[in-house]
Amino acid sequence: MRNILTLITLAILFLQSCAGKEEQVETFSKEAVYLETINDVDMLYSDSALIRVRIRGPVMLRHLVSDDPRQEFIKGIKVDFFNATGGLAGTLTAKYAVRYEYKGLTLVRDSVVWKSVDGKKLESPELTWNERDQQVSTNRFVVVTTLKDTIRSHGFTANQDFSNIRFSAVDGSLEVKQ
Repeated sequence: MRNILTLITLAILFLQSCAGKEEQVETFSKEAVYLETINDVDMLYSDSALIRVRIRGPVMLRHLVSDDPRQEFIKGIKVDFFNATGGLAGTLTAKYAVRYEYKGLTLVRDSVVWKSVDGKKLESPELTWNERDQQVSTNRFVVVTTLKDTIRSHGFTANQDFSNIRFSAVDGSLEVKQ
């Protein structure tokens, strides 16, 4: 009988300690279930046993919401792109990035810089990569610098390896080949 009274007393004390804290428990549970924090991220993506992309960042948040899963790099990102022979083709850096899984879209913003190994450089406050169309674009200001030219534009679209760029509103100087 004494054991039963002890158990009932403990149960009442436990229930009283949780009273009025339902909001805290519910909020914590949702955050714990739907958000992962990953530090010192270093991811490799390969195709046919060749590394194609390396993504690094100090912090990545994985939002596991079923209708909008996404990866968010809140303290910056560095992406290395590799060519078919495994050599470095280019590098992209930004202070923020988010990849929306279902939409197949990646948005990088805040001091976005893309550099190729052959001396091309692109700077913009924001870029969007559409994985499905394999297109990179922005409607924001962009500066493209090559070894000979500097092009400024408000908006552009390019294929994902930047070998074919279409500018929207151009200002700059270009060397014209005859």
